[in-house]
Parts: sequence; structure tokens; C-alpha cells
Amino acid sequence: MSDLTLQIAASGIEAEQAQLDTASNNLANISTPGYAREVVNQTDINAIGESGAGDGVLINSVSEDSSALYDQLNLAAQGQLSQTNESVAIQNLAQNSFPITTGTGLSSQLSSLWSAFSTLATEPGSGAAQQSVVQGASSVAGTLNSMSSQLTSVSGQLQNDLGDIGTKGSVGTGYVGQANQLITQIAQINGQLAGLSAGGSSSGGLDANTLSDEQRNAAATLAGLIGVKTTTEADGTMTVSSGGIQLVSGTVANEVQTTGFAGNATLAVETTNGNVIPAGGTIGALLTGVNTTIPNYQSSLDSIADSLATSLNSLQGGGVSAAGIPGASSAAAAPPYAGSVLPSIFVNGGSATTYTAGAGSAATITVNPTLAASPSLIATAAGSATAGAATIDPTTAQAMAKLGSSSNGPDDLYQTLVALVGTQTAQAQDSQTSSQALADSTAAQQSSVEGVNTNEETVNMLAAQQNYQALASVISSTTTALQSLLTAVN
Repeated sequence: MSDLTLQIAASGIEAEQAQLDTASNNLANISTPGYAREVVNQTDINAIGESGAGDGVLINSVSEDSSALYDQLNLAAQGQLSQTNESVAIQNLAQNSFPITTGTGLSSQLSSLWSAFSTLATEPGSGAAQQSVVQGASSVAGTLNSMSSQLTSVSGQLQNDLGDIGTKGSVGTGYVGQANQLITQIAQINGQLAGLSAGGSSSGGLDANTLSDEQRNAAATLAGLIGVKTTTEADGTMTVSSGGIQLVSGTVANEVQTTGFAGNATLAVETTNGNVIPAGGTIGALLTGVNTTIPNYQSSLDSIADSLATSLNSLQGGGVSAAGIPGASSAAAAPPYAGSVLPSIFVNGGSATTYTAGAGSAATITVNPTLAASPSLIATAAGSATAGAATIDPTTAQAMAKLGSSSNGPDDLYQTLVALVGTQTAQAQDSQTSSQALADSTAAQQSSVEGVNTNEETVNMLAAQQNYQALASVISSTTTALQSLLTAVN
């Protein structure tokens, strides 16, 4: 009976020591990313009767108290939050390209240009008024160039952040490189866990729970980068996919790389075996920014430049300067004019004579160098004026000034663009707020199962210590009684 008592007490001490070690480990890792609370699994030995009394206790394992459901919900929430965070950052960068609160903004400069044309209409022959128009037009063109350049820089920054794998098998750069590191890490952990499951040993002396924590943390980080779903197999290995495309299976890591071109909005991310991924997370937001958001703003800016240039060039071509020099279309009217004609107001694309509407026009629009050198070559009179004869007719200058209030004119288009940027920025911020709330909620749900509660673990430690001391007293008392019995017998 004494031997059985000692056996039971010894098994109890071993169990309480495991409880102490586990509670201590839980408290030590309370802030460790990916850590899941550990619990000691034990069973009674030969338990009999309603009280469950038996021959002691057996420690089966120390497992993690995790939830596959909450893990998946948390991965999805983290991917969505990272995507909205990056979207807000992209919108803020884009919004900075459109200064609207300072006197140097495009809206203010357009207003100054129309005012200069109005002044010229009252003084068609004034050199100062003519020079003011040229200066105003140059300022507007320069601001269009600058905004287009800023958007191009934003796109370049996003592409740099995205990075690329470079050549197959390399780690890569940027967020793509980070994703590849995590993909490889998970595959390596899978190999270690499979070795443990098969009866081997993990490298570095890591146990299955520690490896599982690292695996779960890597998956959560990867979810924020590209958006993933995971499945954990019976042997602890993790299968990882993004948008239905497998990234990790067992020890096989399918790295990712960029494909396509930002210039034609076909930039994408694919695995190195050619499967395009409908990426989420930060990478997904970057792809949307490069392929859609920034090109759309560039296109709107080009439309503003085109509206400005084509409208003013058309009026210039159909008018006559104060000195009687006709525009190109006026000179072609009956009777035809054989002398020199007025230059267009704006040119682009490196041309000294013509303006071509279309993609990239905001980046290169500029005042015609001939007009910049001779501001008197601005048409102020209507085309019906007598070519070659001086005129004070202000009709064309007045028409130019009225472009500022025209429907779908440059001012109208710019205000529409600014409103669009503002609206989309606000929408991105709203999505960010919702995503943050969802992420907080899912994290709390996951923590309720997997997280470490300081108070609970402290109580567990105290209880284990007390039980340990009580069992030690049992062993001591039993040993003393056994010695006394042996002494009495002898």
C-alpha cells in the first residue's frame, strides 16, 4: 500500500511540475506573436468508481489551445486591414499631388489666366496684358507638368514598395521579397514538424508547439502582405493558398514574382510556375494603386490639359491678333491670306508647333516657344476682322476668358478630379475604420481561446505549487511511516 501511495504521489508531483512549467511558459510568452496558450493533457491511471480514484495520473501531452475557425477569421481580417491601410496611404500620396488650398494650386492659376484674358479683352494692344496672358498660361502648364510628375513618382514608389523576385529562386525585394521569405519559412517549418510527427527531432531543439507558434505567426504576417487561407494537417504541417493558388504544400514553397507592366496597367503577381494570384493584403492594394488608381488620376489630368490646349488653340486659330495677323483657320478662309499666321498657344510632346491630345499630355504641355518669345501674337479679334490690318476687336479674347466658366472646361474637369480624389480618399478611410473594427473583434475572439490570461495562469501556478507541496508532504509522511514500521519490525 505504501508503494502505491508513493507511486500516486510521485505521478502527481510530475503532473504539477508540468502544470508549473506550462503556466510559467504561457506567462513568459504572453506577448509573443503567434503564441497559443499551452495546456497539460493528463488522464487518471486505472481510475475506478464514481470518485475516479486510481493509481495516479499520466501526462499525455502539452498541447496548444487553438481554434482553426478563429485562426482563419483572423487571417482574413488581417489581410483586409493591411489592404485598406495601404489603400489609405496611396490615396494620401495621390491627394498630395493636387494642391487645392494654396495660391499656387491649379484652380488658382486657371483663375488668374482667365482674368488675364479678360484684361487683354479690354486692352487688346497692351503689351503688359499680352505678357500677363503668356505668364499665366506658362504657370498653368508648369503646374500640370508638376502634378503629372508627382503622380508618376507615386506610381514609381508603389512599384518600388512592391518589389520583384528578380530571378526564379531568389529571395526578391520589397513586399514580394518579404512574402517569399515567409513562404519559404513556413515550408521549412512544415519539414521540421513532419520530422517530429514521424518520430524524428526538430533542428535547434524546438518542440512542436514552438514550431507551430512560429508557423502561425508567419502565416499571419503573410496574410497581411498578400491575403491567404491556411489548412493545418494532422501532422501539424500547414498548406497555404492565396486566391485559390497554392503557395505552400508540405515542404514545397511556390515563391511569387511580378509580371506584366505598370505602363499598360497589367502589373500582377504570379507564382514562379506561372499562376497569377488575385492578391489581397498590402500587395493587392499596391497593384490596384499602380494599375487603376494612379492611371485614372493621370488620365483625368491629361483630359484637363487637353481641354485647355485644344479650346484655346482652336480660338487662337480662328482669331486675329491686334496687329491683324490671322490664325491658321482664319488665314485659310476666303479670301485666303498668304502671309504668316499666328502660332498655337500650347504645344506638347517636344513639338514646337503642334499639340496632340491623349495619354501623357499633362506631362509635356507647354506654351508655344514662338508665342512665349512674342506675346503680341495672341489672337484678340474675331476671324472676321480684316487680316493684315490692326484691330481693337476683343471678341476672341473675351471668348478665351469665358472658358473658365464653360461646362466640361478645364476648371470644371479639375474640380471633378479633386472631388473624385477626395471622395475616394474618404471611402478608403471608411473602409480602414471598418477593417480595423473587424480585425480588433476577430483578434479578441482568437485571444479568448488562444490568448494567455495573466490572472488565470497565476492562479494555475499557485494551485500547482500548493498541490506540489501537499504531495511532497504525502511522500514525506509516507516515507516516515514506512521507516517507523521497518524500525518497529526490526
